[in-house]
Amino acid sequence: MRIKVFKAATIQAAMLQVKSELGIDAVILHTKKYHKGGFLGYKGKEIVELTAAVDDVPRKALPKRENKNFTGNETNQADRVFSQDPIVPRNIVTQYKSAGNLDRMSDSETVPSTKLQKNTGQNGFLPTVNDDLQEQKIKQLEAELSQIKMMLQQTLPDPINSSQFVSVPEILAEHEVADTIIHDILKGISEKQMLQNKDAPEVLEHLTTYFDRIMHSGNDIIIKPQKTKIIALIGATGVGKTTTLAKLAARFVLEKEMNVALITADTYRISAVEQLKTYSDIIGLTLETVYSPTDLKAAIDKHRDKQLILIDTAGRSQHNDFQLNELRELLAVDPNIEKHLVLSATTKYKDAVDIIRKFSLCAPDRVLFTKVDETSSIGTVVNLIHEYPITLSYFTNGQSVPDDIIPASSRGLAELLLR
Repeated sequence: MRIKVFKAATIQAAMLQVKSELGIDAVILHTKKYHKGGFLGYKGKEIVELTAAVDDVPRKALPKRENKNFTGNETNQADRVFSQDPIVPRNIVTQYKSAGNLDRMSDSETVPSTKLQKNTGQNGFLPTVNDDLQEQKIKQLEAELSQIKMMLQQTLPDPINSSQFVSVPEILAEHEVADTIIHDILKGISEKQMLQNKDAPEVLEHLTTYFDRIMHSGNDIIIKPQKTKIIALIGATGVGKTTTLAKLAARFVLEKEMNVALITADTYRISAVEQLKTYSDIIGLTLETVYSPTDLKAAIDKHRDKQLILIDTAGRSQHNDFQLNELRELLAVDPNIEKHLVLSATTKYKDAVDIIRKFSLCAPDRVLFTKVDETSSIGTVVNLIHEYPITLSYFTNGQSVPDDIIPASSRGLAELLLR
């Protein structure tokens, strides 16, 4: 299969390019409009972009048949008949209506029948059209209508099924997955799978297999016997670190019945300590508040008898080098601290890349994505795991504690794309 992108000023011009280069068998995979030039897109030139594909095996042409029943002037008369507008039999119109393409055709617009009309010629009537020639014309017309229908289905929304049917290329584009990644995903599927609805089981399995290949997934936090696991959540402000820490604490205390200690270093926000204190009281845990690296080391040593220690840190801007260095020094008190960089799934891709690069100063071990329920686009997550060797830990999909948190997995990411 050949896949190619065509660009033009109008969709009609782009369709002509597709037909000219790929032929009438081409299938439109995706359409997009954007502005080029101007000031920040203002007064820029509108560009239509079509992504089309065609099977490498060309369609066989219909065989030509010779008409042996016409000779001499009769052939010329028949040619004059068919040089006019094509005469479409009623049964073909009926079949095409059943396909949903001519539902709005009124009775007054009914295509004329194949009966020939009287003329003033010498014989009084035109000769009867040969059945074989008529059958050939009908087959050619059916083939052309089939191609037009396929092209229209790819370029125009179906007023009945558009809300129900979404193909694989369309759902990936809707989630703002990078074009190079979309092509990489589509290389591994057939044309039939490409045009399947996103809810088809085969689509979920293919995406899961693809993410298995490119995704580094750490799954759930693993706690070894006779050893204390220390987890610290770091990240920018407002990404949901405190709520996520409470979800993790409740998950390990209520579901896995483990001994857990909570430590907060987020003393910059007035409500941060109170919020975590409320959660700790509900779960039945003690909360330690620290103000310096020395305090943090003492608190960790105090709770070495616990199976899991969870540390909440203050939000830090990726543009503030002083705050990032302060955070790095705080976490340097114990080399066994496993650092999870918390990113919001609502973050733009460019900003997410900037955060990952700047927070690399603190050497995060994993990345945890929050607020996947608050965005209609998971493309940032897909683009990041494709471009950077990051290991994912969890997805959070709501405010409920402890329910709305799941270990990150290839299948879980595929389900988020297809939801």
